[in-house]
Amino acid sequence: MAAPAPHGTQTLTEHHWAPERLGRITSLCDEAVSSTPGIRSLSHFGNGILDFVVCRTDRRPLGAMVGDLGDERDEESLPGSRLLLSTQDVGVLLQPLGTGELMRTVVANGEGCLWGGRVKPGEYLAAVTDSAEGADAMDAAMNALVTRIRTEVHRLPDELPGGDPAARPGPSRVDEGRTRLRVDFGTAATPEPAYEERLRALWLGHLNTNDLQYAAYYRDWTLVCAGDVFESDDLGPKFLGVSVRTRRTAYRELSRSLRGHLIRLADALGLVAPARADRPAVERLVLDVQEGAIYLAWTSSREFLVGVTLDQTQVANADARLQRLAGAVRGLTAPPR
Repeated sequence: MAAPAPHGTQTLTEHHWAPERLGRITSLCDEAVSSTPGIRSLSHFGNGILDFVVCRTDRRPLGAMVGDLGDERDEESLPGSRLLLSTQDVGVLLQPLGTGELMRTVVANGEGCLWGGRVKPGEYLAAVTDSAEGADAMDAAMNALVTRIRTEVHRLPDELPGGDPAARPGPSRVDEGRTRLRVDFGTAATPEPAYEERLRALWLGHLNTNDLQYAAYYRDWTLVCAGDVFESDDLGPKFLGVSVRTRRTAYRELSRSLRGHLIRLADALGLVAPARADRPAVERLVLDVQEGAIYLAWTSSREFLVGVTLDQTQVANADARLQRLAGAVRGLTAPPR
């Protein structure tokens, strides 16, 4: 299949930009934008300072959403800058989990997507798409771009942002006896055995030790149910430094702690992709760390799921599986209270 035709781009540099320092990185960024139609703009930051922005020349103005900043660089970099500032605080929340640094964040709704990522400490990229159709292509392009800059420019190893494309997903249904699935029900669950059994069947059909290893379902920020396969023998090495009980508690605490940060993430996304009145401001959030990822997927403005994988190679597969679980939960009607 022929390579896609390149799209027109322009590069807006700051006064400290210099070809010997940033020229190779700039050319890689320009290549990524020109070959990925979904990317509206891409910003590069060094030590918290904007270095340059690569934009598509046919982009529509952001206009009133960002205000009159008087400078195209500021206008295009603002959503990504706010995203990266928010992820600094989110990264602190994730540190007690012991799964490494936050290196990739994806925040999306039905109108667009923001991508923020760490190339190495002190060097960050942010990308924007103002169409929902461009989100997946932007995500894949930015993951590949980070890897190219790390390996070709900095001579650093690949950290597999977004997971390993060659990784095979786990089974569609687990052997319950071997994987030791545990499902607990929270105060938002209706105490009705048939309803609980339907939820348990969904968790049994989507969780496994290979990719999606934990999932929790919330309604109005109150737990409906949470399930995991953490007690399985296959995952034993993942708990050398932290107990299963501690990790379960940490993910529940994280779900509560993220509530305030989601407001800031939604504000950043709203600059380029304001949500429709009948939809959540954020519909998908990915927090990709060095050892796996945490996902949030909204099924409505009141309900969302949290998913976890502890395997970095399986980040994409676990993401896709949580989306399937979210779709199944969306179709599950709760009995009346």
